[in-house]
Amino acid sequence: MRANDKGTQRMEKLSAKDLLTPIAVIIAGVLISGAILWSNKQLIDVARVAYGAEAAASPPTATADITKVSQQGVPFIGDPKASVVMAYWFDYQCPFCRENEEKVMPRLITDYVKPGKLKILFKDFAFLGPDSQTAALAARAVWEVAPDKFYEWHKAMFDHQDEENAGWGKKEDIIALTKTIPGIDAAKVEQLMTDRAKDYQKEVEADGAEAAGMGINGTPGTIIGKQLIPGVPPYEQLKAAIDAGLTQVP
Repeated sequence: MRANDKGTQRMEKLSAKDLLTPIAVIIAGVLISGAILWSNKQLIDVARVAYGAEAAASPPTATADITKVSQQGVPFIGDPKASVVMAYWFDYQCPFCRENEEKVMPRLITDYVKPGKLKILFKDFAFLGPDSQTAALAARAVWEVAPDKFYEWHKAMFDHQDEENAGWGKKEDIIALTKTIPGIDAAKVEQLMTDRAKDYQKEVEADGAEAAGMGINGTPGTIIGKQLIPGVPPYEQLKAAIDAGLTQVP
């Protein structure tokens, strides 16, 4: 009996030891599995949050498209029904815009605007400071007072461009320059800059927002068809874009 007791006792001890080990393994496995599942859930949640934040932070892809550019009340030169339309964003204080005006614009006017093939929209991107804003408001007033003189005035503004925010764009200086151009009622321009300042400012801001929506983040910026052309491009690049547009005309 004692032998059996010992045997039984030994077996009981062995059984307890042997049973405890797999039980411990099972419990550990359950805990590890739970930990893995919890960790995976946490990782998934983190990934979802990160993805959602990234998606929320990423704006829709900007797409240049001349057919979506607003033309209502926008200064322009050329035949209103020209086959190709070019939108041109600029700042009167931008030195690169002045370079564009001197090197590229005259050739575009000679080759495409005067023959009635191209209409150029002048869109404000007045971001270089207070003088830029004042000049943009003046441009709106000039367009309202004497649209046929707008480009002459526009060119004169760039011809007299000074250093950025050096005071050149002050209202009194712009009006003085406006008085030198025959056919523009400078007094009326000055009055409109005051009376319609809020309206003009909204139009200027709308131009800037439109530019940003089409991928323009600096000046000059040009859109022809669905092509965005930043900076001062070689004339040949603009010519190719315009010619491509002309070939699509029925």
